[in-house]
Amino acid sequence: MESEATKLIEVSHVLEPEATVNDDCFSLRVPIDAVRTGVHWSANLQQPGVVRDALLTMMDILASDLRFKARDRSDYLAYLQKHEDKSASSELWAAQKAFLEMRYGSVEHSPAPMEPMITVDADGLALEVFSADESTYARLFLHSEEAFRLVDSMPGTTYVPITPQLVDAVAGIRSYRPTTLAFIPAEQAERRSINVPYPWIRSFGLVQAVSTVAAVIFEIAPVDLYNVLWILRSHHAKTSPRALRYELIPNARPRLVLEPWDRVIEGTGGVYEGDRPLVVRSWGRKRLLVLARLLPHATRVRVRLAGAGMPAFYIIDLPGMTLTLALSGWVESGWSGVSTFDLLHTEGQDQHLSGQIHQLLARGPMTLDALVATSKKKKMDVRSVLLTAMQAATVVHDFAKEEFRLREMFEIPPDVEQLRYRDSTEEAAHRLLEVDGQVRLIKVHDLGNQGITIEGEVEDRRAHRTYQTSFTIDRDGQTVDATCTSPQFRRSGLKEGPSVPMMALRILYEREQAALEKARMTTTGRSLIRVETRTFLRRNAMGTMMYRMSLDDCRVLMRWGKIENMRMQRLVFATAEEAKAEYFGRLDRLSEKGFIDVSSMEMG
Repeated sequence: MESEATKLIEVSHVLEPEATVNDDCFSLRVPIDAVRTGVHWSANLQQPGVVRDALLTMMDILASDLRFKARDRSDYLAYLQKHEDKSASSELWAAQKAFLEMRYGSVEHSPAPMEPMITVDADGLALEVFSADESTYARLFLHSEEAFRLVDSMPGTTYVPITPQLVDAVAGIRSYRPTTLAFIPAEQAERRSINVPYPWIRSFGLVQAVSTVAAVIFEIAPVDLYNVLWILRSHHAKTSPRALRYELIPNARPRLVLEPWDRVIEGTGGVYEGDRPLVVRSWGRKRLLVLARLLPHATRVRVRLAGAGMPAFYIIDLPGMTLTLALSGWVESGWSGVSTFDLLHTEGQDQHLSGQIHQLLARGPMTLDALVATSKKKKMDVRSVLLTAMQAATVVHDFAKEEFRLREMFEIPPDVEQLRYRDSTEEAAHRLLEVDGQVRLIKVHDLGNQGITIEGEVEDRRAHRTYQTSFTIDRDGQTVDATCTSPQFRRSGLKEGPSVPMMALRILYEREQAALEKARMTTTGRSLIRVETRTFLRRNAMGTMMYRMSLDDCRVLMRWGKIENMRMQRLVFATAEEAKAEYFGRLDRLSEKGFIDVSSMEMG
């Protein structure tokens, strides 16, 4: 019976791949899931060597898992059993065995993520993978006629299990040999069940949903990304922060900075076409190492950054194919992504519009603007339907072409309501936030290199309880210290994850920070700011110039110069309004001169 925490699906056992090799050609027949009958694909590859490296890269992404793994204790169990009568009583042996089985034996029976998906379309073949730790998503699309010559196909979506034998068979593809690749339903296969965790499905859909929000898009050369990988392989960061920072100045090539060494890589690709300087931090940079075998084939790399805490998207153009890689800012999506993603949830779906969008996409892929024009509905309503469909895994967003396509992961879509929250802790945190005044920020203390300490009070009026909670977030976005008066934290600290009051306070903090940053660009928002400090920076051949501007009521303090030798000037005004006008005027002029705002960054 399907539990409320998992989605039960039926797939088939498959046979091993069949590889046929001779001097003239190479043929690889890959058996795929036979439950969804009819879906198949067979073609002659135009770029065998590139397809081989792309498929092996997808397999590496699927196998990547950065979560902590408990050691295998089976050898210890065997040792205890062998020496039972010599070193321990039967009661002690039984107690040890029961504990080890409880602690480690359940791991192999836990729900599993989905196998890689293959979608056959009229214009090509798509392969999707999502890592078990919910930190990396990838979509490989092979364009028809450019990457392959089609022999036979039937459109649809199905699954392909990745086995060691398949990895070895794919590795045997050679660029100098004509190659035929076929995905054929397994014959006489038995059915098997997979329990897919709802949190995994939710994270899969949310990565898709993030691709629809406003983002900074720019281009870098493949060699720039290669230089990043070379530095990561030859250096090990022992302190935080460990981000890959992009410094973007209008009409200039992007600059890549590796923390904490402040190692600068000058971009060699296209120029940034934005209208104001920006600095964007991205996390999970070590996961870029999976691209090492593909970069020699890459012709162009586009980067899409939606903001702090959001996944970073890398769109890599290859001969005849496109690989889209999405890296989240966390490993095993816990509370670090909750505060941002809760803003993507939509309410009150129009069922008629949902059916209309489904019918339109059944005819072929369409952009958001095309769907709005054809359906004659508001863009916000169409986007809301698409967000729900992506979270239910019935629609996929082709980032490279900015098109939406039908792709039904499950024969029966999961319950969208069960995908709204990751777990009961997150649901309870949002319940507290629904009542104004229950969650209150008391103090936010910037610790500089150490991060930010957030203190607050959380009142649960339904339970007639009030909790005092605080935690420190380091420059990597990780919680390094926390206190909370809730029963969960008193019982186990952070071993069970963040407590409900901690999560509610974190979500409120992120919401207020996003609202404040948005308001900074308006006259009304600036009128509310009385005390703050901003840091601006510009790099050139002569070195790095920094400006640190501070507003404190009627005073403006300015420090400027080289990082190692800065000058200072203090300005005092008769009124706070005059000081504020001077302060924001100087900030605007710095932006016009190409200085970028690095206020939240550690410059070392």
